[in-house]
Amino acid sequence: MTTLTVCIPAYNAEADVERAIRSVRVGEVPGGVEILVCDDGSTDGTWELLERLAGDIPEIRLLRNDENLGRPRTRNVLLENARGRFLTWLDADDEKYSGMLSAQLAHLDDIEANLGRDGLDGVLVFTNYHWLRAGWDEPKLIAPGAPVDPMNSLLDSSFGGYLWLMMGLRSTFLAAAPFDEDLPRLQDLGFFIRFAELGGRFEHVEDESALCVYHKEDRGRGALLVWGSWNRIWRHYRHHYVSYGMAHARRWRRHHYRVARRYAKQDGDKVAYAWILALEIQYVIWGRLRRLVFDA
Repeated sequence: MTTLTVCIPAYNAEADVERAIRSVRVGEVPGGVEILVCDDGSTDGTWELLERLAGDIPEIRLLRNDENLGRPRTRNVLLENARGRFLTWLDADDEKYSGMLSAQLAHLDDIEANLGRDGLDGVLVFTNYHWLRAGWDEPKLIAPGAPVDPMNSLLDSSFGGYLWLMMGLRSTFLAAAPFDEDLPRLQDLGFFIRFAELGGRFEHVEDESALCVYHKEDRGRGALLVWGSWNRIWRHYRHHYVSYGMAHARRWRRHHYRVARRYAKQDGDKVAYAWILALEIQYVIWGRLRRLVFDA
């Protein structure tokens, strides 16, 4: 059996995907690794580049969507086709550093040695990472700790759980699947909330250095798509937000508005910014009226 599958969704990623693929150090993985890349109906030269790379790197296995199906559907395609016992992810514009795969596998091996095979179920291990924006002279180290209450930390955004940080059994990812195909953004969050519902836990690899880099870019993400995704998360998981108390739920809901407005501001989309701000004001006013009525 292949030890590890590295899943990479790629759409119009001609400029970055080779860097991502070559950042996967296959020699760090005893037992074999497959780099599974799915081209999501790209219209640039991504597919031709992937075919050339597959000729040079035998660990690459390619999948191709006939049309652009979106990232969540492409993630489901990758998950369905992965062959590795363990699985991890990489976005086409990010990179893994040397030592990341071996450190995560060593942590998982320790869990299995101490707790047996069942101890690996429902566990995802993650590392510190670099956050790098265009124009920055050097990256910022992000060192998230393992959350004590995963659900709370996901809902209040104090735990920046990104899919490309995580490694675990393929069966662990399948248990929380599928990815919500109606979430154009925030698929990681939706997936991790379901993971937490199942009692999943996150464990941090004991290494103080960054083991991968996230090339952060907010521009062009579409503020209304982001806002629509927050709305879907809120509707589906409102009972979890409210379970921590209405004061927390209202504060976390305001955070959704602020994030969507940030995207609109960075895109210079004044219409989207005004629309989301108006919705936020309406939400605040309606909430205060409800409290006045029910507290009276």
